[in-house]
Parts: sequence; C-alpha cells; structure tokens
Amino acid sequence: MSVIKRIGATLSVVALTTLAGCASGPHPGPTAIPLRPTEAADFEVADIEALMTQMVDAGAPAVLVEIRDGEHVWSGVQGVRSKKTELPAKITDPTRIASLTKPMVATILLQLVEEGLVQLGDPIEDYLPGIVEVREVTVRQLLNHSSGLPDYVPTLALEDPSAFTTQIVSPISHEELVQRALTQGWSFDPGTGWEYSNTNYIVLTMLIEELTSSTLAEQLQQRITEPLGLTSTTLPAGTSMPENAAHGYVTEGALSIDVTEQDASLWSGAGGVVSTVSDVNTFMRALLTGELIAPELLGQMLNLLPQGYGLGVQSRTDTCPAGDPVYLESSANQAVETAAPGATDATPAATGPAEPAESLPSYDFEVPEEGSGSVHDSDFGELVQIGAPNHVYGHLGSGLGYRGLTMSSPDGIRQVTILWTVSPTDYSQDSRLDLAYELADVALAIDC
Repeated sequence: MSVIKRIGATLSVVALTTLAGCASGPHPGPTAIPLRPTEAADFEVADIEALMTQMVDAGAPAVLVEIRDGEHVWSGVQGVRSKKTELPAKITDPTRIASLTKPMVATILLQLVEEGLVQLGDPIEDYLPGIVEVREVTVRQLLNHSSGLPDYVPTLALEDPSAFTTQIVSPISHEELVQRALTQGWSFDPGTGWEYSNTNYIVLTMLIEELTSSTLAEQLQQRITEPLGLTSTTLPAGTSMPENAAHGYVTEGALSIDVTEQDASLWSGAGGVVSTVSDVNTFMRALLTGELIAPELLGQMLNLLPQGYGLGVQSRTDTCPAGDPVYLESSANQAVETAAPGATDATPAATGPAEPAESLPSYDFEVPEEGSGSVHDSDFGELVQIGAPNHVYGHLGSGLGYRGLTMSSPDGIRQVTILWTVSPTDYSQDSRLDLAYELADVALAIDC
C-alpha cells in the first residue's frame, strides 16, 4: 500500500479543546464525515435563494450552488445552460472552474513531495533548467505566489472581446506562456514580495509533468478524480467540453460573447479544470480531512502568508464563532505491525518493538511553533494543527466567461461552492462577486 493511501486510510479528524492546561493531554473526539453527504438538509435557504436570484438579475446566465453541513446537503441552480437554447441549467452541469484548479494542482505537487520526488525548498532550476531565467525560485514560492514571476494573462490581450475569439481556441505551449510572462520583467526578486500570478501554476504544471513523465490531465485522473469518484471533473484536451456543460459568456457593456470553447492549454494547471459544484466540494472535503496528503503537508498548505494565501489555497474569515482547533494525527502515529507477516491467532505475539510496514519520508521544511502545521504532543501521539479556527479555506476562480468560489471549514464539515457563468472583461467590475461572497458567508453560518 502506498504511503498516501495508508495515511488516508488511518487518519481521523479530531476537534479538540485547547491543549494548554490539559494535564493528561487532549482527548480526541473523532468526527468522521462522508466525502459525499447522505441526507438532504433541512435548514432554511430562503436567503441563499434570494442571493442567487440577485446574481441572475445582475446578468449571470446560470448560478449553481451546493452547501454541505456534515452529512447534510442542499443544492440549487437558477438560470439557463445556454442563452441560445434557454434550456434551464441543472445542478449537474459542468463548468470551467478557473482558479479552483489551483488547490488540485497544489495537492498533486504535495503528493509528489510526500513521495520524496521533490522538496518545497528546491529551486525550480534543478528540474526545469532555464525556464525562469536561472533565478532562485523555489517550489514553495511558486505555490504561494511569492516567486516574482509576472502573470502571463495580460499579454493575451483579452480585454477586447471582439478580437480574442480566435486566440482562445488556438493551442499554446507552457513554455510560450512563461516566455510571454517574462517579456514584462520580474515583479520582484523571488521571496521578497507577493503577487498573484497564473504563471506560477504553469511552471508547476511543467514540474509535475517532468517528475511523473506524464500529463497533468493523467495525474489529475490518477491521483484525484478516480480515487474520489469525481466523474464530472476533467482537464479536457483542446476545446472539448461535455455536452451538458453550462455555457460561459464574456461581457463588455451590452456586448456578450459565448466563450464556452477555449483551448485548455491556455489555462492548464492555472485554471483549466472542468467540474461541478458537488465534485469541488467532495475534493475539498477529502483534502481537509487528510484523504489526499499527509497532515504535515496539509498543515503547511493552510499556513498562510500575510496576504491570506497558503500553498494553492486562499482563506477568508469564518462567519461562525471561533471554535476549537482542528487536528489530524501525525504521520509519526502510524500503526506498526505487531505480528509477523502471515501470523494467525495462534501465532505468538512478536516481542520487542515492531518496525513500520513502510518508512515515511522526511520533509525538509520548518515546522511552525503555532498555528496550522504546528505539532502538539498528546496522550494519543503527535497531532498536527490543520488551519485556524477563525478561518475557512478554498479559492476564488476568475476565468474567461466563468467564475467560482469554494470555501470549507478547516475540518471539512461546513462547505459551499458557487459557480456562475459570466465574467466582465474587467473582473473587478463583476457585481456578482460581492453577492457570491455574501452567499458564501451566509451558507457557512447557516447552522452555527
């Protein structure tokens, strides 16, 4: 059994009282939850539906929402799949999820760290010589946008919707996207600042493909979609989209252009995944409950820079009152074999300490003294803090014609994913974004 599968199978989520002052150590209380809810929610959703209506009234052809609270789930959809057909949208309609792709790519990369193929502090130059002009950019800096690499998107000149329809369906290489970015000059020296840049995740895509000798689409399928049963999540090839996909639109004033067809190479690991609200929630729950990466790495992932960004995840203040910290069992707690291979009930128990079935990799990074990623001793072994009690974690997606927002509590119990199928050429002018944030805040506090 692989390290990843073994860790995922044995970890349990535990919400504990404050460690300080507990003479006998904390007592874990397991809160196992299904990756997919099993019961329909009975909470009041009138405010949610009203906000969805406001988003449609503000020009969103379709708005799709799924809210989870433990085993309970509510989903709703308003609007149409396509302006041309005016068929009603369905909650199972896939959309382009834009930068909600980034937590998935970061998860794949952290699995490779767990497997010992790369370290967070390694220079990207060691693996992709010359790709970033021999600058000392590390894997961690790419993940948390502190590399200084400028964003390639402004070089695509997408601000003129009447002129970009040919460009968005034309394939482009990862190398060309990085070269386009570097024509703008570096934003700052690596590690000395912070700036969100899609180029970082194009380089990470190249790194994943170099380390695995396969494509990002294949790694997404093998490591995330197949293990979690995400049947509606893909990184499509070319401009292909599922037949039931919701159409996306770019607007500039009164002009509205259908941009459903886009070549996946334009966004790749920066924002190329197609998915549904349910699949996104299932992925985020699996991530936060330790099903996909070791707790030490998950703690690092949710350890935030001052700008509120971790390793492929963003944070937002939780609308629920701050509760107790959330912990996962450390990899050091893995159960050891207490009997020889092939032992039966009649076989005498082994004497002396047994060796673990597999050796766990060591991680070459500094463990924080407190907060997400910090390690605490308890009567039940080492525990790793996951996130912070007053935060929720996820990502905002801002793509061409598609936008999305996903947020989950650090224990993965409370979740919301919102997808809508329009974007203005200037994302900052999207009046639906504030409504989506308000909807997320209401949804995450719905049962506080």
